[in-house]
Amino acid sequence: MSEIAQLQPEAVWRIFDEVCSIPRPSKHEEKISQYLIDFAEKRNLKCKRDSVGNVLIEKPATKGCEDKEPVVLQAHMDMVPQKRTDKNHNFLTDPIEAFVDGNFVRANGTTLGADNGIGLSMILAILDANEISHGPIQALFTIDEETGMTGAFGLQPSDIKANKLINLDTENENEITIGCAGGLDANFSFDLEYSEINEHSTIYTISLSGLTGGHSGFEIILHRANANKVLCEFLYAVMEKTDMRLISFNGGNMRNAIPREATAVIAINHSFVNVFHKMFERFVEEKQSQFYQTDPHFSCITAETIGETKAISQEQTAGIIRAIVNCPNGPVKYENHNCKVLHTSTNLSFVTTKDNVLTVGCLLRSVDSESKHQLANAQKAIFELYGAKASFTGEYPGWKPVWDSKLLQTVKQSCEKIFEQETKVVVVHAGLECGIFVDKMPQMEAVSFGPNIRGPHSPNEVVEIASVAKTWEALKDVLVSL
Repeated sequence: MSEIAQLQPEAVWRIFDEVCSIPRPSKHEEKISQYLIDFAEKRNLKCKRDSVGNVLIEKPATKGCEDKEPVVLQAHMDMVPQKRTDKNHNFLTDPIEAFVDGNFVRANGTTLGADNGIGLSMILAILDANEISHGPIQALFTIDEETGMTGAFGLQPSDIKANKLINLDTENENEITIGCAGGLDANFSFDLEYSEINEHSTIYTISLSGLTGGHSGFEIILHRANANKVLCEFLYAVMEKTDMRLISFNGGNMRNAIPREATAVIAINHSFVNVFHKMFERFVEEKQSQFYQTDPHFSCITAETIGETKAISQEQTAGIIRAIVNCPNGPVKYENHNCKVLHTSTNLSFVTTKDNVLTVGCLLRSVDSESKHQLANAQKAIFELYGAKASFTGEYPGWKPVWDSKLLQTVKQSCEKIFEQETKVVVVHAGLECGIFVDKMPQMEAVSFGPNIRGPHSPNEVVEIASVAKTWEALKDVLVSL
């Protein structure tokens, strides 16, 4: 038995250990979906996989609780696949190498998948238990939460058999979430104009890595460095002093993760080589000083490269770099003057160069639709000014808080009983599927809570062991109290 499976509560950690062995990056939930179906069948529980891939499992009320109101317990199947550059890991085939590190569980060089694997494991532990009193339970496991919430969008309200929903996808213990921001994906694409590189040019690959990254909803307020923005700011300075032409730029790979790495390939005339090296040395020194608190492992290296024969025109290079440098990134607007609660933000999530097209992707978040669309229009104007095409997809609604919800009061009482202190009730900037559920089913009462998870969407992700135990006790108490 692994060290993870021996942790307490054993009922939760044993299942989480099994979940870690199952590859489940977003858009590739086939194996975890089958695991859930097999789990239900082995326990003779009614199970359904809907048309988009969500899995719904029903468990009858325990004896004496048949008159209790039914409740939906909900988590998502997928996880964010992020790894260190030095880690050889295939998220489509390899298990997560989870291990105990003091008071926490973390993974070896990758995201852990506690977001939302711990919530999923708690729900399965409830379905597996015989000693916990509860009313009728419907467990809902959605697909693709991390890259578009297509599972939540595709859910049919007729499949849901309760008006109360408990989502287990938040990351601060003894904190109940009852609202969240809405989001929108913005994509800007440049059709690239390549021409031959002259024989008097030197090709350089610039690789930036080691940034902290993190969840672009929860941690964007911490002002961590964005690899795409930082590298483009350097390229802008180089462009102003040399005849630089861009060959390719690639950075970030997840819409909702702050990008930790970026790589650019450029061509410059031999006569500017000394200028380039001096600027690069100064850039590295300045950024190491600037980011020593938020991103202490910042690293950037450059090396001459061979084999490239074509580069983007100087004019288009200038347009691409200027567009990215001028694109808003990070917190845009706060709820109040103390800058502690975000209202609107944007994450410049990724830049890719493929098939003669350079694409810039941003995830916009806001508590109101008007601010979100104003930000989208501002970004659109910037990129179109420099010749890009704009498209917007994946919009999801915010979740309006209901402060006098009966479900909230029940969950709050249980949490305060278990944690022995006042429970915070919050509205968060990150997107949660609850907003989509409540939008589809206005009669639905919903809350979200979970254990302490730090560094989600990055290889630094950890989950606190003691916090899982307390959250598990709170969940059981909620089910008894409903």
